[in-house]
Amino acid sequence: MQRVPKRWLVLAAAGLTLLTVAAVRSGPSHHGGGSAAGIRAGTGGPTPPQPQQASAVARQEFGLLAGGGWAQAWELWTADAQQAVPRAEFVHVNTACRPALGVPYVIDSSTPTDPATVRIAWHRAGATGSNSLLYQSGRWRFAPDARTVSDYRLGADRLIRSRRSAGSCH
Repeated sequence: MQRVPKRWLVLAAAGLTLLTVAAVRSGPSHHGGGSAAGIRAGTGGPTPPQPQQASAVARQEFGLLAGGGWAQAWELWTADAQQAVPRAEFVHVNTACRPALGVPYVIDSSTPTDPATVRIAWHRAGATGSNSLLYQSGRWRFAPDARTVSDYRLGADRLIRSRRSAGSCH
């Protein structure tokens, strides 16, 4: 019987380890609609929404807002909110009339209201509020509150003037 050199065994083991790590990191396939209604455990379908992931998206959104990452924050919004408020307008308003930066949002609670919706209660300095995160197309998306969306219907220039007269710009 011919003996296999030790270096070949080490190389084979290293290759197998790399393949295993790559398979684990790539995770399961996420094909399909991604709606919460179409998710069935154990069928190989999309991964069901995880509420803790919604909280992570909320933390990311609030961090971007507190740090001035307007375009990146808008990217986390729901499709309906993105359609109602164009990204360029959101960035323009918040650049021209900048909210206080560096003041963190603190998440007070995270409550799933159904399999595809999580309600987040928060506070920031003296302000309090809540927002929903919706599971859409296989991802959690931030839903700005109705007042925020309706404020942008004024148009960028009127909204900026309104915020300036209210002393909201820094």
